[in-house]
Amino acid sequence: MIKTYDSNYRGPCPVEAAEQTTFFNQLRLLHPQWAALAFHPRNEGELTQAQVRRHKAEGMLTGVSDVVIIGTPPFLCELKRRDKTKSRLAKKQIDFLNNADAVGAFACVAYGHECALEAFREWLQIVTPMTGSGLLSNSEKSLQLTAIKLLKNTRKPTAKRKTEKNAI
Repeated sequence: MIKTYDSNYRGPCPVEAAEQTTFFNQLRLLHPQWAALAFHPRNEGELTQAQVRRHKAEGMLTGVSDVVIIGTPPFLCELKRRDKTKSRLAKKQIDFLNNADAVGAFACVAYGHECALEAFREWLQIVTPMTGSGLLSNSEKSLQLTAIKLLKNTRKPTAKRKTEKNAI
């Protein structure tokens, strides 16, 4: 079952990107060991049809949650604006969360960064703890490096990378 976290606040509120930025900033501050395994898959924005085809061929999946944290189980959170009436869930986002939940992921929708942090704290109660006091085993270090590589691959290419690519 997909969990929903809603404060029932209705009124002026930040846009989704600001909520997401605040969530990641808080995660880095309060839980740096988990922040090292957390990322936002960039799968939105204006793309041409050719770019969409290429990105999908490379593994882009429409509907993937805004916040992904690697763990056992993984944390998947679709983060929306604090005021639920100012956001909508797309069918593909719901489908993704249902599929993730069906295989054991912690799948949720959170309205605002505070609700996302509440969901994260609930997830901390069930996630398999990291080894020792922040010390990672070799397999956890490998997983962390994989997460960092995934994060780097989701970032927009810089002008330098474009130049190097064009030079090839």
